[in-house]
Amino acid sequence: MTHFTAEMISAAKGNDLSAITAVITETESLIVKRAHDYATRAGGSVDRDLADDLAQAGRIRLWESLAKFEGESPRKLMAYIDKALHSAMTEQRHEIKRPGVTAAAAKDFETALTLAGGDPYSAARIASTDDMGVRKMSPGYAYAALLAWLGIDSLDRPANEQKYGPDITLGDVVAAVAEVPADLLDSRDYETTRRTVVREQVHRTLGMLGERQRHVLKASHGIAPVADYSERPDVELAADMGATPKQVKEARAKGQKRFCELYQAGARVQ
Repeated sequence: MTHFTAEMISAAKGNDLSAITAVITETESLIVKRAHDYATRAGGSVDRDLADDLAQAGRIRLWESLAKFEGESPRKLMAYIDKALHSAMTEQRHEIKRPGVTAAAAKDFETALTLAGGDPYSAARIASTDDMGVRKMSPGYAYAALLAWLGIDSLDRPANEQKYGPDITLGDVVAAVAEVPADLLDSRDYETTRRTVVREQVHRTLGMLGERQRHVLKASHGIAPVADYSERPDVELAADMGATPKQVKEARAKGQKRFCELYQAGARVQ
């Protein structure tokens, strides 16, 4: 329980060093609690180093913002301080754990993660689709958000609970795909896993298309075992397939549309 007086609040607002120190001392337990809350991983363990950084960010923000407080009510001051701590610690956590993207982009990616059922690779795909509404990202920025998301603590995050159950972490999934012990994982293994997951999803989706659409799309993008026709005219592909150029174009247009629908649907259940 904090014990503020009107005199202490007034002096702190006037930048009196002893009063500011007294306010910070009185709110230290709240600062530490909030820091631990924001440094708690999905499994319930606390990142102690992160908690220390967040607490320090909270103390600094409190120091900086006291002069802006309007009023003399201890209750209002506590609400004001709690809001300042929330802002400071959220920003600091994003800066530490999500380098390379803005806090807003990190928050948007968390929305995509929810839509993806907790799978960050599926979230990267969903983040660049219309499912995100006005928060839709470009594919490149969604990928940057994915890389930012895959921080050290992500090893402890639950994977897709609906698919794997509550006890399987992202680290377990990455370790299995990369065939590397979980305690030896590094950033390269995340990238290997991403490529493997995307490749499997692409081939799985192509397998759901009709034979002509599948062949045309593979030829258009040079996907083995079909030869690469990406820089060759449709008349050559049509001749090799025993079809007309018009049939090739129609197969490509319909196949691309169907592939997009199936791929995005698959992302939601990965």
